[in-house]
Amino acid sequence: MSESPWNVKHARRGTPRRLRPGGAQAERAPYHAPAGQRPHARLAGQPSRRQPPPQPEPARPNRQGRRAARADRHYSIRSVALLVAMLMLLATTAYVMYGKQQRLDALTVKYRIAQEHYRARANSGYLGLIEKYAQEYGVNPSFVSAIIKCESSYRADAVSRVEARGLMQIMPDTGVWMAQRLKINNYRPDMLFDPETNIRFGTAYLAYLSDIFSGSPVMVAAAFHAGDNNVKRWALNLAQDKKTIELEQIPTSDTKSYVRKVMDAYAIYYEKDKSTAPDRDGSLSLADRRLGPGQ
Repeated sequence: MSESPWNVKHARRGTPRRLRPGGAQAERAPYHAPAGQRPHARLAGQPSRRQPPPQPEPARPNRQGRRAARADRHYSIRSVALLVAMLMLLATTAYVMYGKQQRLDALTVKYRIAQEHYRARANSGYLGLIEKYAQEYGVNPSFVSAIIKCESSYRADAVSRVEARGLMQIMPDTGVWMAQRLKINNYRPDMLFDPETNIRFGTAYLAYLSDIFSGSPVMVAAAFHAGDNNVKRWALNLAQDKKTIELEQIPTSDTKSYVRKVMDAYAIYYEKDKSTAPDRDGSLSLADRRLGPGQ
């Protein structure tokens, strides 16, 4: 048994056998790193010092590639510029359309107000009386119409909280004074509700104020509302020439608002009356008007 070839003690010790590539021993052969890359032992917890693989250098674009890149960049700039131009055009168009709509709305409101003024006078039936006494006392009938519209809106039975009466809202003491001035006998305060008497007294009073304030419609309207003495005092204190006061210089808000309404109504009636009677005086001023009979 000692002579058995499988006995380890009797195995021949010669040169080691060369491993064949496909042999069984090749699978269990130890790995030997190539020269110069042999791994070093590292301590426990020490990070690995393995170097990352080298990155290849990016290839430089050739001339054709650079041209294509520049073309793409220019195309992007042109696209952005075109987009900005379109946005500016849209914004400008929207702004213009908004302005046009605002003007259209303002004209629509103005047209409606003008139509309401025209209907109020036409439906009242007092235009004939207005023209009659406006001609008699030398006052523009458009201005008389504006005063009536702002005072009573053409209601002959109107009475204010301070007892002003009728179409032109004449105070009872003013009615007594005008009756004496116009030499009307047997005057009674309730006669101010009579349309003809009221328009006659009111128009004559406007002519009187026009003489005092040199035909200024602003000052005449202010005096009709607040009294001539107040307007004289305002002119002395605020006007540069101590005589003529402008609309924005009126110190009280209620009189300023009233005069603004009268002037707006005056312009509306003036345009209407001018178109129907082109030979009428085209001036909005009341200058050169004088108190007629009964001065």
